[in-house]
Amino acid sequence: MLRTVSYCLHGLVPASCICADRYDREAVVKALGDEAGLKPPLVLGQLSSTPDELLKLDQVFIKTELKVGVILVREGQQTEEQILDNQSHTPLFDEFLSVLGDRIRLKGFDKYKGGLDSVHDLTGTESVYTAWRGIEIIFHVSTLLPHEEHDPQKLQKKRHIGNDIVCVAFLEADDTLFSPTCIKSHFLHTFIVVRSSPSNKTSPTSYEVSVVSRDEVGAYKPYLWHRSKFVKDSLFREWLLTKIVNGERASYSAPKFARMQDRTRSQMLEDIVTNLQNHVETGQIPKPYRRGSWRPIGHMRPSSPLLDSVRDTFEGFEQLARDFGRAFQNNRHLCDVIFNVGQGKEKTRVYAVRAILGVRSRVFLEMLYGFTTGYGPCMVAQGDPQRKDSLLGSIKSSNFLQVPPHDTVRSKTPTASPTVFRYFSRLGNWAGWGMGSRSKSPLTADAGLKRWQSEFDCKEKEKERRQSVAATEVTLSMCADAGKVDRAKLSQTEFNIIEFDSETFMILMEYLQSGSCPLTCETIPGLICAAEHYDLPELLQACFHHAKQHFRLSVVCSMLNMLENYYWRYNSASELVNAILQFIDSRAAQLFSRREFLDLSESMFQMILGRDLNISEVSKFQVMLQWANYKIEMSTNVDPRELECIMNRLTRDLKLQKIPPQELIRVILPTKTISNQRILETLLWQADTGMYRIQQSHIEECRARTRAENSESLSWDILETKICNPE
Repeated sequence: MLRTVSYCLHGLVPASCICADRYDREAVVKALGDEAGLKPPLVLGQLSSTPDELLKLDQVFIKTELKVGVILVREGQQTEEQILDNQSHTPLFDEFLSVLGDRIRLKGFDKYKGGLDSVHDLTGTESVYTAWRGIEIIFHVSTLLPHEEHDPQKLQKKRHIGNDIVCVAFLEADDTLFSPTCIKSHFLHTFIVVRSSPSNKTSPTSYEVSVVSRDEVGAYKPYLWHRSKFVKDSLFREWLLTKIVNGERASYSAPKFARMQDRTRSQMLEDIVTNLQNHVETGQIPKPYRRGSWRPIGHMRPSSPLLDSVRDTFEGFEQLARDFGRAFQNNRHLCDVIFNVGQGKEKTRVYAVRAILGVRSRVFLEMLYGFTTGYGPCMVAQGDPQRKDSLLGSIKSSNFLQVPPHDTVRSKTPTASPTVFRYFSRLGNWAGWGMGSRSKSPLTADAGLKRWQSEFDCKEKEKERRQSVAATEVTLSMCADAGKVDRAKLSQTEFNIIEFDSETFMILMEYLQSGSCPLTCETIPGLICAAEHYDLPELLQACFHHAKQHFRLSVVCSMLNMLENYYWRYNSASELVNAILQFIDSRAAQLFSRREFLDLSESMFQMILGRDLNISEVSKFQVMLQWANYKIEMSTNVDPRELECIMNRLTRDLKLQKIPPQELIRVILPTKTISNQRILETLLWQADTGMYRIQQSHIEECRARTRAENSESLSWDILETKICNPE
């Protein structure tokens, strides 16, 4: 066996080479080295501890002790703070924990503890433990770990669950989806999601299982396509524990853990070789390994909770972004531009920093500074003819990150900044600073000092003159090109925003100034249009990804209503509307059984009904009638013919020919929302095409009586009698 850092090679040696009397062990080793072409040649080790060290090298990655995280997710919980804030158990969760293992008392526990404290109860008083097929598994249950009210990030829980490789998420909810990105961790690579409905109580309890892993983790058995629904029994426990153990082992192939394996293996091999070499050269026996010099994966020594809290505070990018954005929101003195958001007279004032918006968004750059960033001739502000002449000759692009040309000769006079004088004055005496080492003029130290001071005085006077002139002008920030800025735009500090509401625009400002913002299905319709309007592709992509992952029947109607004013103006809004309609196509019956569809606008309601839904035409008519009656009830000034007008618009594309004659007479006719003539024409078409069996004599008789009599209701009663009760 040939052991390397990342792999092992196996080969066969002829028995004659080992058993022959003319060969000894040193000769065999030398022959193997020559056969493999190794340089320097192999040397036989004489240490008695080498076999034990090699055995340790082979066994270090065969783990028999695992630590697994367990979290409880209730209805409506989607963020890390909400999930880790759970403290109490539910009967369903306790029953599921009994499937995983036994509840144990941590104090005095003498088996594998997985980093939990078994002396002073610093990590909780209880946990869940099981020994399965020679493997010890300790579960870090979030509800059993210490809970601190003053810690919003729940670091005492996250320091254990976030350092696990596999996490079991128990969803005790019906309409809540679990996203693995809600738990921020570099170690978690596999989530096993187990859902149990609190409303559908069965005996025994049923579970629905799904698994999500990082892209680097390959598939592992037992596969879910065999079955994904289980009941509480020994088979489910065996399947779940097998999946947990295999998920941990499959995660070791991820690049993060593979590098750790190679590093640990390389260190152990290097130590073995170094000890052997020292023994050959000096004859010394190597010192034993220090405890904790290396540890296998999953057995990393837990750090101090205080260090974790400090590190998370200073290294957490999201927390830093939130603090940065909060600083701008609460301190208006840092902001230099105001946006009046809204369409009515009462507008919301939103404060922001002009330079940050100009750097983050091309549209804000044009709005706030007055020059474009597209390719083309450079736009130079009015009133700077010298700057205009010098730039037009050389600049061919208006990219605001472009380095300005250096056509003019740089002045060799000392800088006018008072900082130079201030720093030179710290050095003490000015004597000698005016004399150059190679100066030909016999200048004394006093003369040199006088020359520098006189130049400094001139520069100070020039600076005062510029400051007096600039007092009436608006100064530029360093990120803007002075030659391209429109002074009128720069002096303007208030802008009106009528395209978006105040809530959407405030979230947009939070994203631009801090780099992050909260995304919910309620705010995405306006935010996705704002991202397209202000040219923010990353925000646009994040909104689409979040929306498609969190579509629910309870929010799609409100999203469509918010998109009504945008979908004809923005391509992203139109794409989002199409995505929502595709989501509704296969769930139309469930949607119309909920009350939320009554709040749809008429245009969006017609757009849904005009698609190929999986419901019958009679059901469509009933939904239309229900929606129209609700709109009339909610309106204050009701026209007697309003219901008929609404139904005429809605039923324009209704396929009456697909409705059986009996339902046309019994369901649609009594509502008096569709004209009798249209129903009669539908019945005649059905009879002519043979779609339904209707006797022609009955239709002719009903038609004659309809024309002869003035009362339409009496004629339709006869028609209904003839069709429903043919002779």
